[in-house]
Amino acid sequence: MNAPHTTTCLLSSQGTEAAPKGRHSLADLVRLLGGDAWTPPAAPSAADHMAVVLRRVAAGDHLIHMGAPSDALYFVCTGTFRIFRTDEDGYEQVLAIAGRREVLAFDALCMDTHPTAASALEDSTVYVVRKTDLPAFSRAVPAFERELQRAASRALTRTSELVDVMAAVAAEVRLARFLLQLSRQMAASGQSPRRFHLRMGRRDIASMLGVAHETVSRSFTALAMSGLIHVSDRDVEILDMDGLKAYSRSTRRSLDEPAPSGARRHAPRHAMGLRTLAA
Repeated sequence: MNAPHTTTCLLSSQGTEAAPKGRHSLADLVRLLGGDAWTPPAAPSAADHMAVVLRRVAAGDHLIHMGAPSDALYFVCTGTFRIFRTDEDGYEQVLAIAGRREVLAFDALCMDTHPTAASALEDSTVYVVRKTDLPAFSRAVPAFERELQRAASRALTRTSELVDVMAAVAAEVRLARFLLQLSRQMAASGQSPRRFHLRMGRRDIASMLGVAHETVSRSFTALAMSGLIHVSDRDVEILDMDGLKAYSRSTRRSLDEPAPSGARRHAPRHAMGLRTLAA
């Protein structure tokens, strides 16, 4: 995925006297969540006077540990996180990828401990809102409550999308659905829905899709040979969005079946797959 813009996240509201220099306010968080749809008031509001923490998380570090006490929600400002759980035998099952404007730890809002973990796939930042602050923030700033509900809806959608991916039998169909989900995430964050850089390695992708990691490379190659995508290491370009959507609607299409009708076939250079993708 491409690196997200950070201007909105890292600067406090201009023209207000609320948050001290270097501090962040609830207004900054609401602006992030609402994006272009949110119009800040002309004068400083309650949101400008409520401080929130912006935490930096280095690539590879855990933001949330499975089983740790649950005391906050995290809103992704910049970067990307993988959400996963670890079985008793140590196997890590990747459940989702979360990017800009998405909420983390919503699955633990009514629990004492986190049922899943989250680690940064790149240097990232998150706004931290304590559970104990949620009622006061929502009462004082209705816009925050609305955006919190929307963020919660996106978190629930992530869960249903994972079910949708796993409903497909063929690995390349699962991959097609996964790429379309990434495309929608990129579009929602104001980035290109057709070209993006994968932050996760093939082992994480394989874990999320429920297939062997060698199958991931073969599935990328199959989609590339059908003229649906172009892959260069971790850079992916969707060449035929309609064709990829048509492909994704099948639950059992095999590698040996012909490409979907209307899909363009390209030169063999597009069939590189992700053989060089780091594990």
